[in-house]
Amino acid sequence: MHSLIGGICALSLAMGISRFGFTPIIPLMQRDLGVTEWDVAVMASANYLGYLIGAYLSRKPWVREHLRTWLGAGVVISIILMISMPLTQNHFLWTLLRLGAGFLSAILFVVASVVTLGQGRSDRAGYLYSGVGIGIAFTGIFVPMFDSLGGWETAWLGLAMGGSAFGILAWCTLANMSRSESGEQEKARSSNLFIRDYTWYILLISYGLEGIGYIITATFIVQMIKSMPELSSIANQSWVLIGLAAAPSTYLWARLSQKAGIKASLMLAYGLQALGILLPVIMPNQLNTLVGGALFGGTFMGITSLSITLAHQLKPEASMQAIGELTTIYALGQIIGPIIAAYLQKNFGMMMPSLFAVVVLLFALLVLMTLRRNKKGGAV
Repeated sequence: MHSLIGGICALSLAMGISRFGFTPIIPLMQRDLGVTEWDVAVMASANYLGYLIGAYLSRKPWVREHLRTWLGAGVVISIILMISMPLTQNHFLWTLLRLGAGFLSAILFVVASVVTLGQGRSDRAGYLYSGVGIGIAFTGIFVPMFDSLGGWETAWLGLAMGGSAFGILAWCTLANMSRSESGEQEKARSSNLFIRDYTWYILLISYGLEGIGYIITATFIVQMIKSMPELSSIANQSWVLIGLAAAPSTYLWARLSQKAGIKASLMLAYGLQALGILLPVIMPNQLNTLVGGALFGGTFMGITSLSITLAHQLKPEASMQAIGELTTIYALGQIIGPIIAAYLQKNFGMMMPSLFAVVVLLFALLVLMTLRRNKKGGAV
């Protein structure tokens, strides 16, 4: 139980606060400093690139065999990077800081997943990934409060302070377990080969498509809503709602998958996420924006939780390499998505990126339809 609490706290810091805390602060930096759309895009892209690098390197032996070191370094440096954001107004340094935050969020995501879910504890995934939603809700609730005290600078420092509390709990509860899990990973490396079969590639493709489809909304939703006068008043509320919907969603999707199977649950999640993105586009009003936010928040971490649970079932002998590979393809999708979205927005209007995301998610659903039953005959 202690390790589960630690894993939740680690993900709250690494993903919800350090990574996605940038989303509600973007409008504050634009208001107070005149940060341009290009500046935001560069910093966001740097974060995605850092996440990709971290996810790729997490599969390497020198990470797998030193989980405790990476856990401690990830927690401490993530907090330092947030503190450093308001200490400069140099855009190049901001880009480097966001690159580092993305790198460490991927490392901490994989480390926390392996330590918390290792040794046959994949049933905890429904609880573990609620940490991302908790962190997102924290940023949505407290960023406006910190802003009222001192603008964008205080918002970053406030997130660092809150992140420190999560980080301390994560270290106190996971440090010892991460040492023993490093030994397990070393033994697994020496005695098992990572075999990629048809089912694994189907999971990789669908999860990579999710990375493309979800990232446009996850990064820019607050900024997009604030740009529309009729909806600007609910921009922060929509972000809080996404976090609040994400927090319990992983548990609910886990329960559903136990009854309906992971394949059916994933297909439903992809469909509902596509609907959540589409609603505010086809009928832009406050109700549809909030409902769409709830559907988006209620599915994107559910898809992650179910996909990683399936990866554990498919590759129990090499869980860290499996999670690292999934996270890498997801990160690659997160780099591709905004590039295509920027082109579509520039040439075809504001709605096209969202419509593109919907098409990608529906394609991911179709890919999942080809997923076969596993070798043991159990339902996926």
